[in-house]
Amino acid sequence: MSIPISLSDGKVLDVKIKKNKRVKHLWLKADVYGLYAVVPLDYSIEKIHNFIEIKKKWILKTSEYYRKLREGYGEGNLATNTISFLGAIYRLQVVKDKSSSTVLSDNLKVITFHVTDRRKYKYDIKEWYRRQTAQIVAERLPVISNKLDLHYNKVSIKSQTSRWGSCSKNRNLNFNLLLAAVPIKVIDYVITHELIHLIELNHSKKFWSLVGSAYPEYKKYREWLNRYGPLIKIAGYY
Repeated sequence: MSIPISLSDGKVLDVKIKKNKRVKHLWLKADVYGLYAVVPLDYSIEKIHNFIEIKKKWILKTSEYYRKLREGYGEGNLATNTISFLGAIYRLQVVKDKSSSTVLSDNLKVITFHVTDRRKYKYDIKEWYRRQTAQIVAERLPVISNKLDLHYNKVSIKSQTSRWGSCSKNRNLNFNLLLAAVPIKVIDYVITHELIHLIELNHSKKFWSLVGSAYPEYKKYREWLNRYGPLIKIAGYY
């Protein structure tokens, strides 16, 4: 269910309604795929309309923010049927099959997931990202760590919602499974960032100075990640 609203700039947006038995008060959230009103089970359409009217300025500002993000990323209409890999945008295609496999076509800019259960296709995508990220990290991490003469212990690829990487006091490194979605230069920055935490477990001036020495162009790739990181998602997963 969705509610169309007219904004002051002449645009019409659809606000998707998501009922949730755990929430007590209506609230709005937005992401690259759209605008959502999260409401209790007993909320009336009239109350939702009134709340949306009050929040129109925020809605206009937020929708414009995500519009510019999408355009800056290189896709004016980034949709739920797209997927990112190494910074490029591909059309996402899901096909039911007897066995699971993935086919990437650079010519067509399509990634096709052959799945045994279409209802669980997001799990297949998640695991594909995990494998791709694990392979890239396995290739890039030893190169960068040898260059910096830094030694780590365990490496894990995890499903993280707010971090691209982390480093523990035990010298274990964790990387977000969606890391394979971003450009390789950004991946190198994230790896370098976490390796430097083996020296400084903080974000002090000394830490950033060490990052700068190890990766002089890091600011450009850090900015890319801060700006476009919110676009890197498995459609409907987070």
